[in-house]
Amino acid sequence: MTDHNHIQFEIALFQEGDQNKIRPILEQIGWAEAYITAFEKAAITFAEGKDSAVYLANQAERCIGFVFVECHSWNNLAQLQGLAVHPEVQRSGTATALVVKAEVFAHSREMRGIYVDTPINNSGGRCFYEALGYQLGYLMPRYYEANLDGVTYQKFFE
Repeated sequence: MTDHNHIQFEIALFQEGDQNKIRPILEQIGWAEAYITAFEKAAITFAEGKDSAVYLANQAERCIGFVFVECHSWNNLAQLQGLAVHPEVQRSGTATALVVKAEVFAHSREMRGIYVDTPINNSGGRCFYEALGYQLGYLMPRYYEANLDGVTYQKFFE
């Protein structure tokens, strides 16, 4: 059990059927149905992969957050493919604990670092990654949509 700011939760590996647990989080955040459905499918794919994992943060009987991590052999880097925390428990340490779990997974696969892409206008997410030691890597024009650039943050392991 992890206790951050009086919020207790435990982090567990994704199990068959857990894709249904991420939907309420994404709905609360306000994601469009197409993205929610895509993430549910992606959760299954990443959970079944030999070079990827999905971790859920559970509080009692409810999932309050998740992270997808994938290791790439071509560049020996891991990538955070998805991270979300229920709005009611944001700023509780849940996202930090999930990212740390993903980093441990990357270390266990002998990756040389980890990176994440996020929309340029995600100021909260960008500050979060910077606080965890991630550095701005590069800008990706029109990455998410015609009028929405992306940025990549990187963290290299010593």
